Amino acid sequence: MDRSDDRLRDRPEHDWQTDIVEALLHTGTFGDRHARALLIWLTDAALAQPLPAQDPADRVTAVLLGVKLVRHCDRVPGGLHALATALRLLEPDSKIAQRVAELAEEREAARHSGSAPKPLPARSPADADPSSASDPALDGRKDFFVSYTSSDLRWAVWIAWELETAGFSVLLQEWDFVPGSNWQLGMERGVSECERVVAVVSQTYLESVYGRLEWQTAQGTDPTGFARRLVPVRIAPCRPNGLLGTLVSIDLVGLRVEEARTRLLNGMRGALGGRSKPTDPPGFPG
Repeated sequence: MDRSDDRLRDRPEHDWQTDIVEALLHTGTFGDRHARALLIWLTDAALAQPLPAQDPADRVTAVLLGVKLVRHCDRVPGGLHALATALRLLEPDSKIAQRVAELAEEREAARHSGSAPKPLPARSPADADPSSASDPALDGRKDFFVSYTSSDLRWAVWIAWELETAGFSVLLQEWDFVPGSNWQLGMERGVSECERVVAVVSQTYLESVYGRLEWQTAQGTDPTGFARRLVPVRIAPCRPNGLLGTLVSIDLVGLRVEEARTRLLNGMRGALGGRSKPTDPPGFPG
């Protein structure tokens, strides 16, 4: 079937559309198909009307997908703002992402005659799919969600095991995302619905798109750190920067197993209680 007419109709119709699509296509996120899929998923999660699924028979190029995404977001109230916010989350220091945000704000301002657009509240996929609410992995609010990269799996499993042995409840992808479960939904609900997020920090984690998304989501719900929703656990030599670098971490680098276990559990109890006063009296300093 010849789809050339469809493609012609999907070309940008206005200068602002051309500008924002061109900027979007020059971002690192849109140049990588996995990161692009994550961007669309994040945008969809914030909107009541997700981007319609593509026809499998239509070989959609990145350019065409960019046009469809921008035009779709323009039709949904707050859509362009949601797209720009998701992009800035994935590329917080990108000038091109900033340009996309500026173009989105200009478009929204023009539409509303100068009134500032109001972002829509984040929509949980459970609202669209009631069956997901009964996911056994998330029955009840757990104490910790462990955020890690695959290369640090052994550390993540060890941390989760020690926390559960100490009586805490833990959500861990390796254990709880069983065959047939929706891992994207599980990750989103783990970050948003568990009491705290444990970030297993290594250099690989700092460079991970998914790791950044998870810890930034947790940090965004507690920007002052007063609730201690994000607890970094450093397991390898690295230097977190930005917002992650401002948080006090539990440092397990170079420790033996007993020392690491004691420091991990004492640190977590301190995060829960807000204080790390020892049970034994200090020695007399004189």
